[in-house]
Amino acid sequence: MAVKKTQNPALQVANAIDEAMTLVGSRLFREARLVLEQAEHIANKAGLASSFLAWGLSVVSDECGDAVSAVKYIRAALTLDPCAPPFLNSYRIIRSRIVLAFAGMDENDTGIPTYFRLLVDLGAVDATACFKFSRHAAAHGDPTRALALAEDAVQLQPPTPERLRHLVGLLAAAGRHQEARAREAEAEVLAATFPCPVATA
Repeated sequence: MAVKKTQNPALQVANAIDEAMTLVGSRLFREARLVLEQAEHIANKAGLASSFLAWGLSVVSDECGDAVSAVKYIRAALTLDPCAPPFLNSYRIIRSRIVLAFAGMDENDTGIPTYFRLLVDLGAVDATACFKFSRHAAAHGDPTRALALAEDAVQLQPPTPERLRHLVGLLAAAGRHQEARAREAEAEVLAATFPCPVATA
């Protein structure tokens, strides 16, 4: 009785990665993503972890406009191999795109919370990002989060009068009037020290 041969899951995954990279070379990103997602299912079922599979999924997710998956998979790839130059290059590209996308969002955009979490995952949070998310949270009825973010916005980098005044309003609304007065005085000093330029015709 002949013994039925079973294909090695590792080889299946490796072949799928090769196939997907060929598709990526032809800019067929959605097709490549389907191939890699099937490979991921095989790998998960077999208990396999592949940094190259995760990297491939990050690349195609990014090209397909799926920022959440792109960040998820590039972080997974770097966890498995933090020294691989192509992984680090993709990380820089994805990080840059997330930062630019967040910077271009209106503060009322419903995607602000999701993209802020991605900035956190990528270590790309700065005072400007905290300020924008704080204003978003305040406008959407979350004063506790708005206040925490506003405090971060004046601590991560040297504060501006605009960020301080925003914080003043939130502190006052929270009943922290003494702190609000202190921050308001700080804002006035900064405004006097670095006045806004007057527009000229």
